[in-house]
Amino acid sequence: MNLLYLNNEEEYKNYFILNYCKQKIFTYSGIEVKFYEDQFKHAFYESEDYKKRDKSIFSWRRARRINWIKSVLLNPKVELYVGWDRDKKKYNNNRRVSIITEDNYVVILNIINEKKAKFITAYTASVTNAKKIRSAPKWENK
Repeated sequence: MNLLYLNNEEEYKNYFILNYCKQKIFTYSGIEVKFYEDQFKHAFYESEDYKKRDKSIFSWRRARRINWIKSVLLNPKVELYVGWDRDKKKYNNNRRVSIITEDNYVVILNIINEKKAKFITAYTASVTNAKKIRSAPKWENK
């Protein structure tokens, strides 16, 4: 998967709005995924302090992988798992986590119903995080 090199945060945000928020995007199984402008910060920023979850630092690493989101959504070979709710300390059956094996690239969706979902975030998981994801229950298409 190719990286996208833009000049600054504003260009990435405009790209996200134009290519995700203003487009109809579907998963390989036909679920329409809605992208909202307010998710840009969640998806393309990192926290200086993981525990605070402040999302204070623009992540060039995440932003350059912006096109990987569509690639993951369209790939019928992705691994699918039930997402973990960190605040409630339990699995959330409405949260679907897709992961691509060789890169450990993760895309998280909130499944609204069998035809609609909302994009939550995307990132490259660490080896430890990828192991945790893969220990979750497999996602069963409903």
